[in-house]
Amino acid sequence: MPLLPMADNITGMINKSAGIFLCLLIIPLLSSPGHIMAQSYDGYMDSVKAGLLVEAQRVLFNDRFEAADSLYSVFIERYPDDPAGYFYKAAALLGEMSDREENLYPEQFKHLLDTVELLTAGRFESEAPRTRAWMYLFSGHARSYRSLWEARFGSLLSAVRTAFKARSDYDEGLKQDSTLFDLYLGLGSYHYWKSARAGIFRWLGIFKDEKDLGVAELYEAWRHSTISRESARAALVWVWLDIEEYDSVITITREALEKYPEGKSFLWPLAQAYFEKKDYKSALDTYRKLRLMIAPAPGNYFNLIECDYYLNRCFDKLEKTDEARRTARDFKAYLDKVPDETRRKQRLNIEHLKRAART
Repeated sequence: MPLLPMADNITGMINKSAGIFLCLLIIPLLSSPGHIMAQSYDGYMDSVKAGLLVEAQRVLFNDRFEAADSLYSVFIERYPDDPAGYFYKAAALLGEMSDREENLYPEQFKHLLDTVELLTAGRFESEAPRTRAWMYLFSGHARSYRSLWEARFGSLLSAVRTAFKARSDYDEGLKQDSTLFDLYLGLGSYHYWKSARAGIFRWLGIFKDEKDLGVAELYEAWRHSTISRESARAALVWVWLDIEEYDSVITITREALEKYPEGKSFLWPLAQAYFEKKDYKSALDTYRKLRLMIAPAPGNYFNLIECDYYLNRCFDKLEKTDEARRTARDFKAYLDKVPDETRRKQRLNIEHLKRAART
């Protein structure tokens, strides 16, 4: 699952598109098996459930979307009344849509989230407080993902409204059980990105600056959560990128890539951190790796354009004029295949590459 910040979205964070203000959740990935197995289980989250979810996380981080979907289907078959399987199946779909920058499965995605909300609503009053807290967690996550989908493919106003409802679910979950630290992943993401992207709304006093609170909550989730430690650490990568802590981004993403060498989600922030740090050789190598992974199935060409734009800029910074020009001309070879929607979103990068091809 690519990581989606509770802000513009992942592509905005890495300059894939113009920034838009919204408050969204970073996709809650699961923790590594070592973290999970070190936890004590409660009446709701047992070792069998955790094991299935951990295995699905491993393949999903490696961009093996179909395999992850199959594992979540197994979870749903075993636990048909548990919202977790439906939620993570929806999360995998959004991860794939985000990875490809295409609205591939809107109806299936929405149906899965509807199921999550229906199943959680039925257990808010009938369960023990700890289980109710879990239900509020998944209800909040479902609303966060619905908000994220709206921000990327639908209505920005709907995205913001739904994000506020998600925050309320997380708050209510903590009232039920303040020791379910997984809830701090959602709250920390909300508080940081709401503050970081509020702009004039914060200046007018409509939103408070709660970035420090958000970071503190993410650290709590990283240290103490049951199934969200890896997620919280990944969330902090995007925070560090936002506050220009590039060395931290590089360290954490390189560690993650040792676990998930087939995935692209950690390569994007790594490439951006290298570029912003002016380590253009390392940025060049990382964008080249991304391009090799994207080129066989470019989809709507959004990500391929992104790579070519940064490859061209890296070559320019390294004063490799011929390579920079060749990258721009390679881009022109597929420009006729680029859909109108991608052309609109990537207008500035396309104009840059067109100019570079003429020099």
